Amino acid sequence: MARLKSFAGYFAAALSGLVMLATLPALIFLTEPFIRVSGLAVSAKYTGGQVAQTVDHGAYQTRVHKPAFEALIGESKEGFFQVDWAPLDRLPPRIDEEIDADGDGRADLRLEVDTISKRSTLTPYAPWVLDLEGTFKLKDAMMVRVRLRNPS
Repeated sequence: MARLKSFAGYFAAALSGLVMLATLPALIFLTEPFIRVSGLAVSAKYTGGQVAQTVDHGAYQTRVHKPAFEALIGESKEGFFQVDWAPLDRLPPRIDEEIDADGDGRADLRLEVDTISKRSTLTPYAPWVLDLEGTFKLKDAMMVRVRLRNPS
């Protein structure tokens, strides 16, 4: 009887190990549907947020993202919005654009970007536009983040 219990225990352990090994490859394919169903999304701090407007300049595009004021609960007092230009290999040496960050039809700021030296200049037109958070050269685009004060 003791041998039977021992055999059953070892058999159950081996079987559960095999089931675990069989489900690991399936998890790679199942994680995306599970996340999509749950409503979870990658934070705007990493993605830049949703693209609100795309301006086509022929050789390249300007993508203006929605302002992000994410906090653990509610909204934070300060946030950012992101503007990026792509494709990187077709950008002019200097970009000078007025940007409507809040979508009201009026320019809220002016960005001047030197794509070669990665230096940017910000001219705010609205009191809630604070300053540049940074200029970054990505794999396929040039990106600028602008710090904002939450107007609400």
